[in-house]
Amino acid sequence: MKLSKIVGLLFLLGMISGCNEYEKIMAPALKIKLADSNPNPVFDGEVEPSIPNRAENDKTILGIDSNKNGIRDDIDIWINRTALDYNERMAMRQYAKAYQYKIKVSEMNLKDEATKAVQGVADASVCISTFEYLRTNEILLDKEYDLALEMQKIIFNQKSRFLNNEFYNRYGTIVSFTNPNKPYLNCKFNIVNRDEVIKHFKF
Repeated sequence: MKLSKIVGLLFLLGMISGCNEYEKIMAPALKIKLADSNPNPVFDGEVEPSIPNRAENDKTILGIDSNKNGIRDDIDIWINRTALDYNERMAMRQYAKAYQYKIKVSEMNLKDEATKAVQGVADASVCISTFEYLRTNEILLDKEYDLALEMQKIIFNQKSRFLNNEFYNRYGTIVSFTNPNKPYLNCKFNIVNRDEVIKHFKF
């Protein structure tokens, strides 16, 4: 993913179509979840939450986060049931947490945390690009896969969750993309088989 594309993703909200896209993307993950005979599956040390009631989940901007891990329950389930492996799950969680935190900062008018929130999204966006490339180069045979965009379609499944960019323009400061040529350095977790991941990465 080129830097210009990453920047564009951060301001792509107006292009997201909302409800129909959300349901289309979520449906396969929820089907797998419902077919799971284990009532309390554990992923990476966390018990997966139950499928939230859609109406209740969409009553508030932050939605339902029953296990208090900083990720909406529906997105938690989607990540667990969609990611290819541990590394991708962790990158997706970092991305989801960064946006959830950014939404929270805007909704609660936490002016002093605006820059931190924007930087978190920038770092997570660069991190996740590593794993988009692995899907593209190894799984989809060079067919581009935009994992970050897929996540944005479920994160911003309704207009009330669109980010308040005016808030960040007023209270945040300009952030930089750290290590854009080595995006894996922006990942806030220990990458399994890191050397192998780097070897296959193409920027």
